[in-house]
Amino acid sequence: MKLKSLILAFPVLCFACGNSDSDNANNAAGTGSPYLAKQVVGVTTLSVDANYQKPCNILDEEYMRGAFNIGESSEIEVLDHQNGCEFEWSGNKIALSFGGTKPFESMYVAEYTFDKLYQGKKGHESEEEKPALTGPHPEGTGSEMPADEQDATAKSDSSKEVQGDSTLGALPLTKPAVSKGRFVAVQGVGDKAVWDPKEGALHVLYNNHIINVTVETKEKQEVRKEHAQNLAEVLIEKIVGNEYQRRL
Repeated sequence: MKLKSLILAFPVLCFACGNSDSDNANNAAGTGSPYLAKQVVGVTTLSVDANYQKPCNILDEEYMRGAFNIGESSEIEVLDHQNGCEFEWSGNKIALSFGGTKPFESMYVAEYTFDKLYQGKKGHESEEEKPALTGPHPEGTGSEMPADEQDATAKSDSSKEVQGDSTLGALPLTKPAVSKGRFVAVQGVGDKAVWDPKEGALHVLYNNHIINVTVETKEKQEVRKEHAQNLAEVLIEKIVGNEYQRRL
């Protein structure tokens, strides 16, 4: 009789064990992080870009104290978020983030994303700049002539030869930023940059990276803008030195 009671009670005990409040789907093995719980185990550990989402890791506290005149008596708190991080002290906050969890596949993808977010357009081409659906015009290209005449013309036409002392510079790989909506173009930072005075945020395109710096301090807007530019330049230096990458 006792054995029969134990057998009937066993499924109930198993059900109770499987519904413990201390081990739910979002606990991520005790970390309490809902973001980590959704990731495949080992992906972050094996990635050299693991620190890319945490740019605060490549800026030390000493630099922040010097840049913002933070006294030793003021404690700096570093907060990590899903995409980016923040420095907080005495009612001030600096938010840093990149455009994604890792660098973009190419500078062209990065610029496309930058233009879509901060230039109010999709990629390089505006409505007026879209190419015609027909093929290229053959006039002046030699393609309207027979093949034999094309070869003869090409050999005798010295204007098409590349001269060693040519003064033509390389075409820029990115188009300069323009002021659009609430975004104001900023010159001299990265490949192109815009400043959002309402949010106190600077958005910078550099190679295949997008850098976002938000300065929320009690200083004037021009001072906050200068701080944001300095921080962006420091992050660019870190990117050039691959300091965001982690050695495995």
